Amino acid sequence: MRTTLTITVLLLAALPALRADTAATVQKTLQASYDSRDKAVAKRDITATLALYAPDFVGVSQSGKTHGLAEERADFLKTFALPVSAGVTVSTIQKLTLQKAGSEAAVTLHRRGTLTLPDPGAHTSRIVVLDGVYQDVWMKRSGGWRLICEQVISARATVDGKLL
Repeated sequence: MRTTLTITVLLLAALPALRADTAATVQKTLQASYDSRDKAVAKRDITATLALYAPDFVGVSQSGKTHGLAEERADFLKTFALPVSAGVTVSTIQKLTLQKAGSEAAVTLHRRGTLTLPDPGAHTSRIVVLDGVYQDVWMKRSGGWRLICEQVISARATVDGKLL
């Protein structure tokens, strides 16, 4: 009887840990979310691009200026309106830290976007590369993980290899 009681107590104590997501599991989930967003951006699908953003999302520029989800949407729509003949974005999680009992994840992200823009005057194309590091915060909510904050840590752009 004592052995059964001990096993029961140990199992009950371990249950929260069994239910909690591990950092590796969360990283796999969030990397899949970034991959999904990158594909949606390539298709210029605004609904799919913003699908994992929280309604209370806040973006923070490198200079510290903040904006909300409506401005984020407007920025994506401006980008989607560019006459891009090809575009690829690759987002890679560099570091992930779980906080608040596993319900919040801080992510250091490297994102590289490559766009091919036609240059009608020169009858050629220009290659634009956007390269940046971001600090993102995700929260686990009833509908799953949602991006609540994205802060630009560093960003640079080049056109045909020359710094913009």
